[in-house]
Amino acid sequence: MNHTTRIARALLALILMMLAGCTEQAQPVPEETHIIVLWHTLTGAESQALQILTDQFNANNVQDIVLLTEYQQDIITKISSATAEHRPDLVLLWPKDLQAYITAGLIGTTPDSSPPVRRERADLLPMAEALYSVNGTLLALPMGLATYLLYYNADWLRDLAYTPETATWEDFQRTACAATNLSGGQVGLGLPANASSLLSLLTSGGAEIVGADGFYNFADDAGQQTALVLNAILGSCGVVYSDVDDGIERLSHSSLAMLVESSLRLDTLDQAVIAGRNFKLGVSALPGPAGPGPTLWYGPGMAIVAPEGARRDAALTVLGWFFSTEAQAMWSANTDYLPVRRSLIESRLRIEGLKSVETGLLEITLAAADQATWVAWPRFTDNMACRASLLRGLLSIGEGVTTPGAYIDTAVTACNTGVKP
Repeated sequence: MNHTTRIARALLALILMMLAGCTEQAQPVPEETHIIVLWHTLTGAESQALQILTDQFNANNVQDIVLLTEYQQDIITKISSATAEHRPDLVLLWPKDLQAYITAGLIGTTPDSSPPVRRERADLLPMAEALYSVNGTLLALPMGLATYLLYYNADWLRDLAYTPETATWEDFQRTACAATNLSGGQVGLGLPANASSLLSLLTSGGAEIVGADGFYNFADDAGQQTALVLNAILGSCGVVYSDVDDGIERLSHSSLAMLVESSLRLDTLDQAVIAGRNFKLGVSALPGPAGPGPTLWYGPGMAIVAPEGARRDAALTVLGWFFSTEAQAMWSANTDYLPVRRSLIESRLRIEGLKSVETGLLEITLAAADQATWVAWPRFTDNMACRASLLRGLLSIGEGVTTPGAYIDTAVTACNTGVKP
């Protein structure tokens, strides 16, 4: 979109806003309006949520700023080839994108340059901060958080004497196999066929996902032990499925006892269980060698790419608003991401009548922050060889191979191919 089109759309937005809120005395058009453009790659409900926040900002801000959000593909390529005048001011990105923005020199300033962010910085959850920090400097504002969890049929697992709060790898394996009755169509554990499933289990097993040197290191002793446990479970007591909804359907109809899935699917799972067998759904952190292990966290962020001057100042104002309790609460309510602010997690926990699965997720979040049992999603997951090797390892381990650790070694080698510490 060229600069002339942006001005036309901004003027149209101003006119519509004036008409929507007009009274007997029409308000004059501000002499100077800052047009701030945000590029994103979101689709579906997340794109709609971003537009809701955009409309809210435009309706309420009093600083003559008009925010325009635009869906774009290949954002980095487009920004790199455009002049400063035709670049966006803000971009929505992911941890895997951060290094490319750094390498291209596209990030204009740190979110700490925004007074609202700097003022409320202590409220930012540590795993959210770590997602977009490099050498202690926050380069993008985290927008939301998600992690991988163990969902389970609480009634079924209670009968099998499984205690999620203290469950170890040994308890996990025993229960998965005790719940399995292949002739009756019952399976103990389900895993989605994606690289994230294996990476989250390696994290909970205590493997060092990224070492101090910046390279992947999850083939250490803990990673090898995790591979052995998964091999024992998936060989006869678990299933890896490619249909993203298959595990949810099986769990909701009591043909699956436990399921590893993202916290983004919590509401979907809860509704599926209500519509299915209507048992009590439980949620916990993934187990590890001596009890619940570390959790792996991810989520989108927002970075400033505006040039220095009035545009950057206006962009910092917009960024600060997105960190406000109002914006964070709205974003969380309209998506399945958790807020990145601790105070909002604590406030949510105080609501009476909260569903037990949501309470569980919120408590897991605070426990991870307080006990430092979290790992930030590694930034180099855009490496196709890395993702393919992790998936191949998961599928091979699921076939009950004799040397499961060899696939973890291979995945580490593949993942390190794209690392630029």
